[in-house]
Amino acid sequence: MAIGQSDAVDQAPKESFRGKATFGFELEFLALFKEFGTKTPWEGGDGTQCTQPILEEPPDINKTGSDHELHMRRLHHFGGIIAQKLTEAGMYAEYREKGHPSADEVEGQPADDVKLGPFRGYRYTAYENTTVIPEETMIWTDPLVDGRRMLVRPAAQEGYFWLGFEVVSKAYLWQERQRAEAHLERTCRVLRANYRLSVNTGITSVKDSSRCSVHIYWGIRGLPLPLHNLKRLLTLLWVAEAKLLDLHATWKQEAIKYAAPLQKRTNMAMDKTDMLPSWVDEDDAHAAPWRDEMERNVPPFVSQALHNGKAKVPWLWRAETVEDLAKLVGESDRSRKAAIAVTEHLPPQSEFWGKVRKSQLNTVEFRHMQGSLEPELVAAWIHVTARITEVCVDFDADEFHDLLGKVANCVDHGGPTAVYKLLDVLGVQRAVSQVFESHNQDKLDEEAKPEKAMFLHPMEAAHAKPSSRSSCVIG
Repeated sequence: MAIGQSDAVDQAPKESFRGKATFGFELEFLALFKEFGTKTPWEGGDGTQCTQPILEEPPDINKTGSDHELHMRRLHHFGGIIAQKLTEAGMYAEYREKGHPSADEVEGQPADDVKLGPFRGYRYTAYENTTVIPEETMIWTDPLVDGRRMLVRPAAQEGYFWLGFEVVSKAYLWQERQRAEAHLERTCRVLRANYRLSVNTGITSVKDSSRCSVHIYWGIRGLPLPLHNLKRLLTLLWVAEAKLLDLHATWKQEAIKYAAPLQKRTNMAMDKTDMLPSWVDEDDAHAAPWRDEMERNVPPFVSQALHNGKAKVPWLWRAETVEDLAKLVGESDRSRKAAIAVTEHLPPQSEFWGKVRKSQLNTVEFRHMQGSLEPELVAAWIHVTARITEVCVDFDADEFHDLLGKVANCVDHGGPTAVYKLLDVLGVQRAVSQVFESHNQDKLDEEAKPEKAMFLHPMEAAHAKPSSRSSCVIG
């Protein structure tokens, strides 16, 4: 299924969501390298069947200083090599230490002028091209993070080491989706052909293994996202998210430390009063404007449904600011993001505690998908997230009210095929559903098992024989 495949929904009016939407993707992965002078061959599992080289660090790399300093030097060195390899394949990429604009890019600008600006002719260069950056949660050597990151160092035999990266795409207009798909396919092909990669290396760390994710983000040409649209989006996902996770590796349903499911580990799910807006336990007049808005958009059986003895959907609609929403869907033990993240693509300029910058909230990030370098699967998820965001922006109140009721009924009825019925209810193309139905979900779960790690084969080998495995056991 191609991102560029024509369908009725794509024939949208100019000012519809798809007429103004911008999107991008982030692909996390871990790559195996070896120390200079290592002669012992890699002996993990049947990893010897993989054909990609294991690159060696340069002989002159500076090994003075701390373990963390060496780790960062290695990241910068090999990150530059990966970016160069992508560029040689015809897709310009650059290595950056951070995926978002650096602070010096906004130095001297008025505080209220710190924004993306026109989509064409970017104010910030970080979104003009594909970038390769260190995957921050996998910088397990940093002594300053004090447990706030995934401090799980993947096991590697002596003389070898793992580095975590992510490829962050440029920002695309929805009309550029064919180009985006081509870049996605080329990125996956180049990475899998030239490096020894895995999306899970937590062999000896069963509880907290280093497992990767795919993130898809949506915006409206850099403009702030309307509060009303965000309330709709969070309400829809409050109802449907758990079922949508059936499309992905099962471990994502139990995410605790990062990308928390809305109904499981967010502040509002766990009643973390000290991290919630002060009004959550206060009575409000039934005639309040927010309640009228909710009733126009949300069926009563959805808004009145109890979660831990409380009706929590009204909390989303009572929020007066995006900051209130960010507090509700923050994670329970830290100010990290939930699986659906209301976030920004701008430098840190605010003192807001939740890493959400006031007046700069211009991105919704879907953090649900397991790590994958399968371009067809990632493209299908892009389509699903596009449709979810679209209905929250384009539908009028009656249309959204009707859709949300159908979604809730579909989720309640359950069954092994409920997730595909849910996609149909949402209006997702049938071709997209078929990608998920035909994909080997067992393989995804196998790749994500914390007690096992697997290398990814080159795409040519992975797809030459449909019955063959596209990964091999590391150990």
